[in-house]
Amino acid sequence: MSQLMTAKRLREERAPLAKKIREHADLLSAEKRDFTPEEKTNWESLNADYDSRTRQIEILERAEETERDQLQRGEGQTPDGAPKVRLTLKERRERDEERRLRDEGMYERAMQAWMRRQLGEPLGKQHTRACERMKVNPARRTFEIRLRRDVPQMKREFRALDAGITGSGGALVPQGFVNNLEKALLSYSGLRQAAETIRTDTGEELPWPTVNDTSNKGARIGANVTVSEQDVTFGRIYWRAYKYTSKMVQVPVELLQDSAFDLSVWLSDLLGERIGRIQNDEFTTGTGASMPNGLINAAAVGATTAANNAVSTDDFIKLEHSVDPAYRQKGMCSYMLHDSIKLQTRLLKDSYGRYLWGGGGLNTGAMDTLNDWPFFINQSMASAFAGSAYIVSFGQHQKYKIRDVGTIRMRRLVERYADNDEEGFVAFMRSDGNLLDAGTHPVKLLQMHS
Repeated sequence: MSQLMTAKRLREERAPLAKKIREHADLLSAEKRDFTPEEKTNWESLNADYDSRTRQIEILERAEETERDQLQRGEGQTPDGAPKVRLTLKERRERDEERRLRDEGMYERAMQAWMRRQLGEPLGKQHTRACERMKVNPARRTFEIRLRRDVPQMKREFRALDAGITGSGGALVPQGFVNNLEKALLSYSGLRQAAETIRTDTGEELPWPTVNDTSNKGARIGANVTVSEQDVTFGRIYWRAYKYTSKMVQVPVELLQDSAFDLSVWLSDLLGERIGRIQNDEFTTGTGASMPNGLINAAAVGATTAANNAVSTDDFIKLEHSVDPAYRQKGMCSYMLHDSIKLQTRLLKDSYGRYLWGGGGLNTGAMDTLNDWPFFINQSMASAFAGSAYIVSFGQHQKYKIRDVGTIRMRRLVERYADNDEEGFVAFMRSDGNLLDAGTHPVKLLQMHS
């Protein structure tokens, strides 16, 4: 109940912000002018406050949904046929927390054992047991970070919970090294949030068969008429394994010796952020030549704006309808755009004077939308209106497939920074990305007029 009341209070606090946002937009629309510097600062501040409360509301509502789901589970039978004992929510939480701490504690101790062994420090019995259970050889110069395979679940956790707000759901986010690493990768990759991620154990070239039979139709025939043949043309799209690095991370020896557990979290954030940034750039704008084929390069142009310095409501409608109806389904399609472009679109209205941005979200607490479609923020896309720039994408972004190979390898370099009494850590990861398009273009782009 306290969560519901808090969410209700946040929605009440957000309502006047939405009203002020609309008042600003109405003023500019009526006077047909741009922001003054003071108005622009106020506008950005209002939007930031509105977005902050929206994220907190989503966190609380997700926490409530999780509680309801836990209450409904726990029924059925055990393998020997005896009825299961239904646990209370508190008991389930305590059991799940105990399991999480046990598993993550083993992983953290194994990683600490590796760090201690690299420094020549002795290992305790708990370190030895953890290495045996997690199959870690602390004498090796590399530490392999195994990624999760349940990527959709990781996305749900990332979207629903903010680890920085413990009282509002952050305590539900796993704090282990791998989960922190995954979360950091997602934080800096709008495409990872929208795309489908595939994990493979090896880096061999991964083919994906495609077929486009949309131009072929059946036929009406008379009696005793021989059926004609119609071949089907198949194709293939390949995913490779391009190598990425975090570059060097310098760590003081004092930090290694005194705070190995904290170091694992700190390193996971740094490595994930660095690799996430470069991968998101290339998953978005990569040329496909010795690098991933980025979304912008792989997708087709669906609509072009009438002006080279502004967008209109009609531009978004044309973009949506450029995607084939077979792909253009609710729950399947979404928008993707830079946060600066998102800010500009909040001023757009349809022919009835209704804002494209937000739908019912401005007043009801529902998820924000753009023309009733969900959206993803991608900071690697164009951030300003400029001639010929690709500023918005629309369609089934999950058709963009990201391929990650097995593990992220972390290496320790001892001699390079020895004169500063520091040690270097560097991570390597192999990935690729491409749009699964058989020729019918599941994602289309909005391009600015040249």
